[in-house]
Amino acid sequence: MLLCFDVSQCRKYFEMRVFENMIVNLITTVYNFLWGDLFTIPLPGGGSLGISLLILLLIPTGIYFTIRTRFLPIRLFPDMIRALSEKKNEKSSLSSFQTLIVSTATRVGMGNLVGVVAAVSAGGAGAVFWMWVTAIIGSSTAFIEATLAQLHKEEDPLYGGYRGVCYYIHDLVEDHLKKKKRYVLPAVLFAIAGLICWCGISQVISNSVASSFKNAFSIPPLYTSIMLVILSAIIVLRKNATVKVLDFIVPVMAVCYFFITLFIIAVNLRQIPSVFARIFEEAFGLRQMAAGGFGAVLMNGVKRGLFSNEAGSGSAPCAAAAAECDRPAKAGL
Repeated sequence: MLLCFDVSQCRKYFEMRVFENMIVNLITTVYNFLWGDLFTIPLPGGGSLGISLLILLLIPTGIYFTIRTRFLPIRLFPDMIRALSEKKNEKSSLSSFQTLIVSTATRVGMGNLVGVVAAVSAGGAGAVFWMWVTAIIGSSTAFIEATLAQLHKEEDPLYGGYRGVCYYIHDLVEDHLKKKKRYVLPAVLFAIAGLICWCGISQVISNSVASSFKNAFSIPPLYTSIMLVILSAIIVLRKNATVKVLDFIVPVMAVCYFFITLFIIAVNLRQIPSVFARIFEEAFGLRQMAAGGFGAVLMNGVKRGLFSNEAGSGSAPCAAAAAECDRPAKAGL
């Protein structure tokens, strides 16, 4: 129980608690609107499949783009590798490889690891299969949004380089209305939504880092948080520092990620067949469907897959618009 010796102190304390509760309620409301069950589909065994707004928007979009591009992620995979060799002519722009580095920094890391752990914890091993499916479908969406960012990018008169995501939203509205006016509302809404979204994702990732350091090295989360804020400020507030730091960190992270994965596979090599068998067995949910749990397997895999690969969220096109390519599709690739 809190003992207040000063009325003003009590008032400030309760005002702060009211503000905190208001923020929590706001975040919960937005989360339920985006990820909560918009409607449910009954399944055999007494279970149900809850369909959220984001799944309803992003998964059909990914399927549509995959069909329209004639299964581009598989068909043009060699072209994706060749596109990384593109050179840049302007110092203020990003190369194709740097674009990949920046987008990979958002897709692979603590958020990706936590997403998989959360999916498996909530939906079982079968959720991993649906994360794979979501990744393949999402890669078509990622290609389209990055290519559109290149097609509609404009030069940044203040900082140099290019910017593009809000502009192709603006151009779409302008073309749809058939009037040459500066309709900024859709682009502004995108910017506000992106700011809220990315602040939330950063908090999730920083919370995971702080928890990991506490569990592994008994470092208080406050100290870890302070260091993360200081490092982020140094990187973000310095001109061109973000790309330079990511040019170093992301390849190191990727190499460490790759070799740690190989090490874990080598140590548990005998269990690999049983792991894949369990993933496919639970993914198609014969036992889970009978027990009414197939919806949890499928939806947790899809939801965490969308969270991990960020296809359709609008973060990767920001980097794609800053790249310098002779053809827009190369940024998409």
